[in-house]
Amino acid sequence: MDTTIRASLLFLAFVALTWGIYQTSNIIAPFALAVFIWLIIDAFAQWLDNLSPKFPYWLALTLAVLTVVAGLVGIVFIIADTAQDLSKEAPKYQARLSEIFSWVSHNALFERFLGENVTFAELSNRFELNQKLQALMAGFASTIQSVASNFALIALYVVFLFAAQSSFPKKMDDLFPNKIRRDQAGKVGARIRASIEKYLGVQTVISLMQTVLSYIIMASMGLDNALFWALVIFILNYIPIVGGLAAVVLPVMFALVQFESIPMIGLLAGLLFAVQFVIGNTIQPKMMGDSMNLSALVVVLSLTLWQALLGGVGAFLSAPLTVIIMIILAQFPTTRWIAVMLSADGQPDLDEDEKKKAKAQPSM
Repeated sequence: MDTTIRASLLFLAFVALTWGIYQTSNIIAPFALAVFIWLIIDAFAQWLDNLSPKFPYWLALTLAVLTVVAGLVGIVFIIADTAQDLSKEAPKYQARLSEIFSWVSHNALFERFLGENVTFAELSNRFELNQKLQALMAGFASTIQSVASNFALIALYVVFLFAAQSSFPKKMDDLFPNKIRRDQAGKVGARIRASIEKYLGVQTVISLMQTVLSYIIMASMGLDNALFWALVIFILNYIPIVGGLAAVVLPVMFALVQFESIPMIGLLAGLLFAVQFVIGNTIQPKMMGDSMNLSALVVVLSLTLWQALLGGVGAFLSAPLTVIIMIILAQFPTTRWIAVMLSADGQPDLDEDEKKKAKAQPSM
């Protein structure tokens, strides 16, 4: 087939696939999240099962499920307690916001653009801040409601994934009667699963480390709702690049409202950033290795694309979803060049052991 025709067909297929994902995002997003929750629970259960030969898999799976459920229940209680606390302290925070605005309004640059003696009420009316804030809160409430409404559906997906897990090997045999193709498909599936499990496992450990250290810092400095902000940090750290930045900015912005001491706010920001920087640039790369094998540019682009297609779930799963596509594209000569461009080292279909073996072999 002509190269131009092949490239055109690939582009049209990409556009059609992207449009299809966007149109069916309400269906795909809960199922994608269920698949990754299933992988996390199964990987945790297998790890428990391997601790001792006397530890049966069904017991390990039960403990893994109970652990995940307990974590979700804890998240709900933390959010509910924080909402109640914020409603009680709202007058104090509003007064502090007025003080901050009064201080900013006397800035020469502020007066140049907005005029002198501008009050907070006038600014709110001019830029419709109250309406925008209400719209923002409504959107946030809608997102929470959507997640809550999909929770039962996601849980149902996870249950059926575990129920169908035992039939996967038989289906692979029926789908690929040829042994060579079946072995290749099994290798690709194992590579995808190993990459995703390692990414999610390492990311969970890294997020826990950052969360614990950040909570100790915030609690010791007296930041209100430190447990809630620790939860926010834990969740945001799953989002590549921007998640770590937001995990520092959001608590610091809240500290601006609570604390009057600028040095204390600066110290909090510096310590939280130091935790993110040290762990993200020393411990995380060593633990993660080449399990993702994505270039930095691809990580940013994939985050933007998947967030636009699937919303918050897409941002949360952008890296592993891109890895799945990269590994699959690497299996076909027509699309292998795309996988090479997506990868960080030009070897999208080799795992870490295979790369070590390839480096150990002397070149001719």
